Amino acid sequence: MRILTGTLFALCLAFPAHAESDREARLAVARDYVEATMSDTDVQEFIRQLWQPMVQQMAATRQPLEPEQIAEIESLFSTQLTQPITDVMLRQDAIMADIMTLEELTALRDFYTSEHGGAVMRKMPQLAQLQQPMISAVLQKAMPEMMPKIEEITTRETD
Repeated sequence: MRILTGTLFALCLAFPAHAESDREARLAVARDYVEATMSDTDVQEFIRQLWQPMVQQMAATRQPLEPEQIAEIESLFSTQLTQPITDVMLRQDAIMADIMTLEELTALRDFYTSEHGGAVMRKMPQLAQLQQPMISAVLQKAMPEMMPKIEEITTRETD
């Protein structure tokens, strides 16, 4: 019994060290992935996708903006968001290491660094941008029916 207890105690002591070294391995692979993706990421294009729907919505509601106004909005978003968004993107390695296995991270990195995987992943922002108006249209169509229900849910007294 002492041998079993001693063995279990030794395993318990060794597990945190193994867990930490496993996280370091995951973090290293996640860093490789983040570095690869950041070298391909156009942060300004990402930011443009944040403000362009707002400008398009304004134009759709008969409040078109002059080119100078659009340029000012673009400059404002760029100035205010470039560094913070870049920082968030650079910190995703730690999050990835916490939620993914080493095998998943390795597969993701290997996929991204492959010829076709990288090409597919670089097209994902374009896909999202092309889908955004469709998603907005779905929301615009659904919201008139949903808003009264949301209001009912949020104003109803709870027990």
